[in-house]
Amino acid sequence: MEGASRSSRKYLVLEVWCGVLTVAVVVMAALLFSIKPRSTKEEVSTLKPLTVIPTANPNVAPLQSTGTSPSYIRLTKTLNNPSWQISDPRCPSCPLVLRNNSIHFAKEGFYFIYAQVTFKRLKSDQDVKTVILKRNAMAGMANKVLVQGTFPAKTESAWVANVVFLKEENSVTLDVKGLFLNDTILTFWGAYELR
Repeated sequence: MEGASRSSRKYLVLEVWCGVLTVAVVVMAALLFSIKPRSTKEEVSTLKPLTVIPTANPNVAPLQSTGTSPSYIRLTKTLNNPSWQISDPRCPSCPLVLRNNSIHFAKEGFYFIYAQVTFKRLKSDQDVKTVILKRNAMAGMANKVLVQGTFPAKTESAWVANVVFLKEENSVTLDVKGLFLNDTILTFWGAYELR
């Protein structure tokens, strides 16, 4: 008999607890619906940027910084030109220069290097795809892989990036294993100087 009374007490406590929760939810809902907004559309201020600069590519906005302008370079290919081209206008004093399909660094420092590659879809493609950003060989220095990504054959798009320290006169090249699209929005690579 004592077991039956314990379970009926537990049941009664559970019913009371559920009732209290239900009342609390109803009261909160009533309060929420009774609150009126204090401001009207005329009173709400909107923040507007000081200047709006349109970019050639809406997917990539230029970096904004105080003081000196940022140093960056973004390279693309088109169907008409098999060589890499600078896709954004550059500042004349930037330490990043395109020469012989490589980015040349005129200033020692840390750089964020990146590559976005979109591969062509081929039914017969069974090979893995590789995207490599490497430092080119120069006097006293061998080639060095700075970042490498290896992807399955069915990969359609790949992204690799790294923060690296480069010396003056170093250069970086993109090597891609696999056929990729020469599209200014889908395939690009570049570098940002970090300060």
